[in-house]
Amino acid sequence: MLTRQCKNGHAACEACCACTHRVCPSCAEPIGDIRCRPLENAIAGMLVPCAFAEHGCTWRLRFAEKQVHEALLCQHAPCACPVPGCAYAGLELGDHIRDAHAAAGDGDGDGNDVVSFAGSAAVTLRRGTPFRVLLHETDARVFLLLNGGGVPYGRSLSVVCVGPRPGGNRSLEYTLQVGGGEPRALALSASGPVPCTRLWAGHHPTEAFLFVPDAYWGPSGGSVSVTVHVRKVTADKA
Repeated sequence: MLTRQCKNGHAACEACCACTHRVCPSCAEPIGDIRCRPLENAIAGMLVPCAFAEHGCTWRLRFAEKQVHEALLCQHAPCACPVPGCAYAGLELGDHIRDAHAAAGDGDGDGNDVVSFAGSAAVTLRRGTPFRVLLHETDARVFLLLNGGGVPYGRSLSVVCVGPRPGGNRSLEYTLQVGGGEPRALALSASGPVPCTRLWAGHHPTEAFLFVPDAYWGPSGGSVSVTVHVRKVTADKA
């Protein structure tokens, strides 16, 4: 956390500087750009509870670690349901998807039902469908097969996990495969890391994705058959 001080040594954080228009609340002197290093070091060394302690998290974190833990790593942070029109946000997203959407066959009537899978998922993806919900049967993790239109002459396919990252030094990786729609057409494939988020807000990866040209989708919008494989990997220790 950045802190700044006035000429009399009174310190204030960035948020307080903005609220007071950089006028010291103690002595009314201007707050300049001089940082209060001793206070910053003291704050950095403090141990604070996770914001989701009331949901069962017992971690106490240094201030600098708190934001990353709560956004990506906390296993007790609520996750928002990605199904359009659903307001659920809670700790059991996988169970919610299974009970409220997969069992009910939720979708748009256009091949957008929830897909349950164990090792690999075989998905029929229509060109106009923005994403398909994938539910892992073993650990109830929820994934989205994203179908982005921000590239010329085709579509971009990628995978995101709605939930926390795996614990320890593990991460998630995906492999996507799309068969050629026409005879003798080449099969397409791509692999990459799976980003994790508690709330998918419609953002698509701009660097790692599988590009599927327009010709693969067939006439009148069409669809492609996608094989999705997600696995946990352990980072090599240096």
